Amino acid sequence: MTGKINKKDTIIMTIMTIIYLIIALINLGSFDAPKSGWEPNTLNESFVVDFGKEVTIDKIMLFGGLGHEWGCFGSLEIEANQDGEFKPYSYLDMKSVFKWHYTTDTVTTDKLRFTNRYLRTDIEHDKNRFYKAEYLEIGFFSGENLLTGFTTTTEPSTVGVEKLFDEQELVPDRPTVLNGTYFDEIYFPRTALEQLEKRDILYENTHPPLGKTIIAFGISIFGMNPFGWRIMGTLFGAAMIPLMYIIAKRFFKNTFWAFFCTYLMMFDFMHFTQTRLATIDSYTVLFIMMMFYFMFDYYDSKSYERGFFKSIIPLLLSGIFLGLGGATKWIALYGASGLAILFFLSRGYEYNDLNNQLNLRINNEGISRKIKSKELSGWLSKYFFLTCLFCIIFFIVIPITIYVLSFIPIDYKENNISLLESVLASVKSMFEYHKGVVESHPYASPWYEWPLDIRPIFYFQGALLPANWGAAIAGFGHPLLFWIGFVAFFIILWSLLASLFKKRNFLGENKLLLFPVIGYLSQYLPWVIAPRKITFIYHYFSCIPFLILMVGILFRYLEEKNIISRKFTEIFLIVFLLLFIIYYPLLSGLEVPRVYLNIIQLLPRWEW
Repeated sequence: MTGKINKKDTIIMTIMTIIYLIIALINLGSFDAPKSGWEPNTLNESFVVDFGKEVTIDKIMLFGGLGHEWGCFGSLEIEANQDGEFKPYSYLDMKSVFKWHYTTDTVTTDKLRFTNRYLRTDIEHDKNRFYKAEYLEIGFFSGENLLTGFTTTTEPSTVGVEKLFDEQELVPDRPTVLNGTYFDEIYFPRTALEQLEKRDILYENTHPPLGKTIIAFGISIFGMNPFGWRIMGTLFGAAMIPLMYIIAKRFFKNTFWAFFCTYLMMFDFMHFTQTRLATIDSYTVLFIMMMFYFMFDYYDSKSYERGFFKSIIPLLLSGIFLGLGGATKWIALYGASGLAILFFLSRGYEYNDLNNQLNLRINNEGISRKIKSKELSGWLSKYFFLTCLFCIIFFIVIPITIYVLSFIPIDYKENNISLLESVLASVKSMFEYHKGVVESHPYASPWYEWPLDIRPIFYFQGALLPANWGAAIAGFGHPLLFWIGFVAFFIILWSLLASLFKKRNFLGENKLLLFPVIGYLSQYLPWVIAPRKITFIYHYFSCIPFLILMVGILFRYLEEKNIISRKFTEIFLIVFLLLFIIYYPLLSGLEVPRVYLNIIQLLPRWEW
């Protein structure tokens, strides 16, 4: 059996990737969102909307833009004309960006007056620097009807109000995941746009820039709309499908088990949800998979058979992806410890293998121990010490260079500091931010709860839905993958310990079994001591590829020992898919009867 990809593998990978991509792109997000709007220059600027007759208004929809950096992105006071006098009617506070806000207060009137009650000054840094609100589009509803035919009057100093009503065809009857941001999309698409337009980075600087740069690439092609800011993460999620197949084929050297592992990734809940959300996790996890794949290629081969320069190419590639991962999110740097352990283990295994071969030659060919000593010394000088020197370049110099260069899209020159000074200041700021995340959160979960899928994180809840209907998105893992993976990890650990003390391993070769265990622990254990106090289950996302390999190891062993049959494994895969279908509404935000969402709450803390 070989771990190389053949024509059959290519066909399987292609089909699986296409299927996943089709599923992932369905209802990913709208291609349109309001682009132009009103930016008041002063506090209390106002305008009046005249409907020409009395109308009953029971809903107003407002789409907001960037706003400023403090958690309120604009406030409009709304007054209604009552008997010739404007009286308080409602208020619209924008608590998010690029999202539809609304009021359902009802009023009957012929005119509404809107007054901007928001303008903030950056007192700490520059008293003359103002943060303006961006109101991009407003729509008025009477029942199910969007009102038209109104006119506006403004104060002499108020300009641009007409842009609030120039994209009325985009006004929806309610906010959904398709027409606006949700959860941490309040941060990353906004920062991507700021990078793209060379604006000041006002709101999110808690992670390195590369992830936002990738998001900006999608925005530059498709525009600042939900599809535009989500597409790159979804494509990276789709790219994990063939990559998982390649890793599993290299690991198991078997087509079925490569298919098995890839199938688990295709229909894992967390993989699907996280890669359709415009955060930076998709890019980070793909880069982590790549850096471990190339290290495994080195780990599971003999460098002296490949030759020195060919042997270090996987190390170079592993280091490059470590740099790309670290420039996206720091959790990729956690994996550096796993890469180092695998590297030094590979050197130990290879030295031992060469030593055994030379001993055989002494016994069979009668070579002298002097020749053995010379060959071992030659191996040490070239394939250990010289390789270690190259690793300093590959895993320190190159990643640091990539990390620093990732800051180029940020307009750091405005602050009169160098690129390197900007990077160092950013590192300090990021560390202090994550260290300071101590406030409680209703959906937070500590690291020891993640493997058992105890506490999902709630991303989205539908609003203004018909009675007894609901729409929600929750982030958590496929229970079969997480729970069986939890068991598989301890069985593999037990097997490794048994081989250590009893000189036998019932699961297979130690060298192979160590790879997913080391990869998994390098991404998981740092959270035990991380200074950040508030964590969420999505921080477990980078462990999933290794968890999948461990589930594959367990099922392969059970089949080989005739404890389960191939038929049982196939039934397991069918059930795995059925659960994905059952939970699909909760993973995608699909509108369903509320009772359905209640029924699929299996555990006490599965709340959405």
